[in-house]
Parts: sequence; structure tokens; C-alpha cells
Amino acid sequence: MDIKGLEAILFDFDGVVVQSEDVYDKATTKLGQLYGVEIPLSFFDANRGIAESLFYERFKSAFGLDVDEEELQANGRKLLWDEFSASVHLTDGFQQFYTKIRANVEHVALVTATSRALLNEIFQNSNIDVKFDRIVTSSDVKKTKPAPDPYLKTCQLLGVDPGKALVIEDSPTGLRSATVAGCKTVGITTSCERESLKEANFIVDSFGELEELLTIV
Repeated sequence: MDIKGLEAILFDFDGVVVQSEDVYDKATTKLGQLYGVEIPLSFFDANRGIAESLFYERFKSAFGLDVDEEELQANGRKLLWDEFSASVHLTDGFQQFYTKIRANVEHVALVTATSRALLNEIFQNSNIDVKFDRIVTSSDVKKTKPAPDPYLKTCQLLGVDPGKALVIEDSPTGLRSATVAGCKTVGITTSCERESLKEANFIVDSFGELEELLTIV
């Protein structure tokens, strides 16, 4: 892939910029304990990369909880914020890759199904400090991933043709969003198996491999 043909690189957040899926899993396990339910592995796998509101809707439904959804979300957020402040960290190789693409691509943006409130909380209460030209969250669109709206909005804000934007995602949900938006896609296996990322134009196992793919080593 020729990096010179790209006008923007768009990153998903969880599992791509930060290695956070285990953070979500720990918080979800504690939320289950709070309500007296054991969370099966299949629930974690089926709900990666989805919007916060949809996650709590599915959580309540999956375990037949008779609880107010706002209360459930408030408890879940508190547990999640505690986990993030204690253990979130950049994905291996991200910082080096980010530094290199800044010298080669005009625009770099973050596109996430995380809410604006949670993202702000993460940035304020962790050592994560990365500058993006634009940040689009689930709070900024009517329909979040897997709908194309987040990536279409980001490209519009940047003034970039989606066909000249490369999206880096770690989940089938995110890849579907980017693909329908018309972006080029890379699936990185930080959270999901290769088989589940087959919709991507390219699949890599690390940012180092992605550097080689883009010939910026």
C-alpha cells in the first residue's frame, strides 16, 4: 500500500490506540458480580466495539436483570473508570507508528464507539496523551458503529474523500462501519482472531507489520 496516496489515517480507540479490551472485561466481570451473574466468554466476544448504550441494553437483556438501565449504566461507568485509571496503556508499537505517520500523512483522527464523557474521563485520569486532528465519538453521531456515520462524519470534518482514508480497526463492528463508509481498512489482531477480521482489506498482527505494509519502516 502506498502511504503517499493517503490523505488521512483514522484510528479506532479501544484495542487499537490503547490496549483496553481486558480493562472492559474486568469491569464487566465486576458489574456481573455486583448483580450476581457470571459473564460467559461468548458475551465478551459478541459485544466488542459496540456503543455504550447498546452494551448496557444487551447486558440487561442477556441476564434478565430487573434493574433501571440508567442505574446499570452508572454502576458500569464507575467500575470502568476505576479500571481505566489503574491499568490502561498504549498498544505496543502505537507510539512509534503514530510518530512516523505524522511525517507522512496530512490528517490523523480518532473514531470511537466510546462516549465523549468516558473518553474525556480516560484522557484526564490516565497517562494517555496523544493529539488527534479530530475526535469523533458515539456522542457525536445519531448512529454509531457498525453504521458508517462515524467515519463519514470524520472524513467530512477533515475535508477528505473516504476513499483516501485508511481506517485501523480491531473488531468486525468497526470494520463494517469503515467499509460501508468507503474507506480502506486494516484489521489488527489485538482483540479478535483473523477470521473475524476478514472484511478488512489487509490484516496485520502488530503496528510494526503495518509499518512494513505502508513502507514507512
